[in-house]
Amino acid sequence: MEMKTIRECVSFDHSLVFCKANSADIPTASKGPGYVTKLGNIYSQLDQAGATQKPLTVAAQNALILALDKTLDLMATIASAWAADAPGFDDLFPRPAHLNPGEVTGTAKLFLAHLVPAATDDAATVAAKAARVQVFVDHALPATLVADLQAQLQGIGKVAATQEQSREQGVLSTEEIAVLVREGKQQRKLLDAIFRVVYASNPQKLAAWVSASHVEHGPQHPAAAPAPAPAK
Repeated sequence: MEMKTIRECVSFDHSLVFCKANSADIPTASKGPGYVTKLGNIYSQLDQAGATQKPLTVAAQNALILALDKTLDLMATIASAWAADAPGFDDLFPRPAHLNPGEVTGTAKLFLAHLVPAATDDAATVAAKAARVQVFVDHALPATLVADLQAQLQGIGKVAATQEQSREQGVLSTEEIAVLVREGKQQRKLLDAIFRVVYASNPQKLAAWVSASHVEHGPQHPAAAPAPAPAK
């Protein structure tokens, strides 16, 4: 979503919060309450359309994938070294080429299967898995290794789910969202006119409204310095 639209939505949200907190100041005989209701409906539609926040980028998921991949790589290095004393240990924790996120998460699940006791495991298998965890802990990985791997997988799943939800929310076209934003700006403008009358003798309250309804501007890029005139 364009940052300009997001900033307008933030302004709508802040304006609505102010209106609800100061609803007693809005004359009931005026059209103010109706403007607030319309702005609330517009904001709700924009929120449902995913226009109120910037969607998570692929970079967010990539960062989690890379962190997990690094942990798996360290585990494979330890397993390879330990295999000199325990042949076959490195077969449980191989170092495959991770060409896509699915392979990384798949490897993590494979590693966890060799470390986390299952409900059907007998006592010997449970002990063997605990001993494998200890090998990694003995070689400088944290004692929370299993929990950390599980948390990393869960984090990747949450980001993926949020990205999918963001795609599903985008049911309104760009033009439909633009129309809603224009209508929201009009309701905010009408509310501004009312508050400037109501708070004509209350500069503190007026300043609070102006601050709440203010739209943040994007970062300003400094103008390029003019090129120096060529020496004569």
